[in-house]
Amino acid sequence: MNAISTVAKRSVLALVCLVAAAGCSVKEAGPRAADPCAIADPSAERDLLKQITGSGEFDTRVNATTAHLVDSLKGDVRSLPSTPWLMCGYVPKQGKDADRVQLQVRWLYRESKEQNPKDTVPVEASGAVGWAGDTGSQLRVRCDLPGDLRQQSDNALLAVEESFRIGAPRPNMTQADRDRQTALAYLMARRVTEALGCENKPLKRAPVVKVLPSPTPTPTPTATPKS
Repeated sequence: MNAISTVAKRSVLALVCLVAAAGCSVKEAGPRAADPCAIADPSAERDLLKQITGSGEFDTRVNATTAHLVDSLKGDVRSLPSTPWLMCGYVPKQGKDADRVQLQVRWLYRESKEQNPKDTVPVEASGAVGWAGDTGSQLRVRCDLPGDLRQQSDNALLAVEESFRIGAPRPNMTQADRDRQTALAYLMARRVTEALGCENKPLKRAPVVKVLPSPTPTPTPTATPKS
């Protein structure tokens, strides 16, 4: 078994244990779609946020109502790539403001060749793909919008991005930490896809995080000297 397979299996097992321990309210689709930032107690999202922030409690900062976020994203899908919308913030009550978690959402070209940031790990979570690193993470997923926006959404991917510990990487990061980040991105992205009414229901399964092989860099061609 290679190193990638070993890490992937550990990630799956760790996340299954986490979801089981959280007493998971992830099947309650209504409240998630109605309020994209509210964190129930108990819930998998709350458990993940506590571990990510290292705090027992945190304050929720709502940057956009569900209606405003949906209207903005439906308008933005006509012009790709779109500007990110700040969605939610979670700040530890005991700790530094710099340790907060921030989430934003935007559209990317479906065939985007955008490179993953340096020092990040490519990941997949139950069909959504992206990356996870020491200062943040991103997940991208197809969202088939209903009605006259279907054609525009066929050219797009919905991207949910997280940022952590503003200004500096978190020390001593492990793959388990990155798995938690990815799982939280998945659960928060699910709220957005439900609010948008994505007809393909892309994130209906529980998040299972896997580490993907890093892409092999394309060698730079060497110029042939002229004779």
